[in-house]
Amino acid sequence: MKIAHVGLGNMGKTVQRIANARGHQSVAEICDADGIDRGLSLDSDVSIECTVPDSCLDNVRRLCEAGQNIVIVTTGWYEQMEEVKTLVENSGNRVIWSSNFSVGVYLYFRLVEAGAKLINQADEYDVWGTEIHHRHKVDSPSGTAKTLEDILIKNIFRKDSVIEEKLDRKIESNEIHFSSTRGGDVNFEHVIGFDSSADVIKVSHSARNRDGYGLGTVKAAEWLVKQDPGFYGMDDFMEKIMGGI
Repeated sequence: MKIAHVGLGNMGKTVQRIANARGHQSVAEICDADGIDRGLSLDSDVSIECTVPDSCLDNVRRLCEAGQNIVIVTTGWYEQMEEVKTLVENSGNRVIWSSNFSVGVYLYFRLVEAGAKLINQADEYDVWGTEIHHRHKVDSPSGTAKTLEDILIKNIFRKDSVIEEKLDRKIESNEIHFSSTRGGDVNFEHVIGFDSSADVIKVSHSARNRDGYGLGTVKAAEWLVKQDPGFYGMDDFMEKIMGGI
């Protein structure tokens, strides 16, 4: 598979290294949107977009114009989701996005979902979330945290809003507080707490490095190029390879 790498920060370099180790060929290295010319014809089967939120939409637009299949690794652009869907529909190419391409994190989402459904039946439990990422992370909270928030809100009916900023007041019973910390070089951890006066149940995921994210990204690209044109998410990918756990 021929891959165009759009964005070669720490995550982008990890994806490239793992792709090369799996026998794929890097045919283009593009740092940002300014490097993607309108009407560009790339000699690649798929582009892996791994930049920053402010560049993501313009990158996707230009890659769609170039007829590229795209794996969107960048997070923090989700307010523009409908615009991206329209771009994909009009271009007729294949695009997959996820807040996190790690298979381990996807399994973690499913564990948190199962726990939230149980806690929904036990109203003596409150719920909170926290995350820590490395100091180079440009969005806060992370896309992974946003997905966890959505899972909790959808499955714990007594909760209907999330507070991400500092609280200078008592939290309301319908609110979930999800805090974010940034620091260090290699930090990737999320913790969900189901908390009662008698005990606390913590469900956590910690990554040792970026390799799980990189491997999942490359596997998603391998899967994507075999699909019909369309706009896909991580659930679509996991449905095929793991039966939609």
